[in-house]
Amino acid sequence: MGPPRAGSRLSHRTGEERTVTLPAGFIESSLLRTETGTWRIVSVWESREAVMTMRASGERPTALTIFDQAGSVPSVSMWTVEGRVSASSRP
Repeated sequence: MGPPRAGSRLSHRTGEERTVTLPAGFIESSLLRTETGTWRIVSVWESREAVMTMRASGERPTALTIFDQAGSVPSVSMWTVEGRVSASSRP
């Protein structure tokens, strides 16, 4: 049997990261996978300033480390949440 696929390594690594101390301003993070096998980690922060403070700390973001250790080349993009719906926001 060959080495584990990057996907299983990603799933394994995110499970390990649940015990780390979370940076100030961090809200949540999700590991997503498409039907074609593309992986993405989406992290939600309180504000752009909170993200920039974390990045200015010099510590490598956990999400990038997870992809590195899975043998993948990560890329980063920043998005702004313009709206949100959740089951808990229903009346």
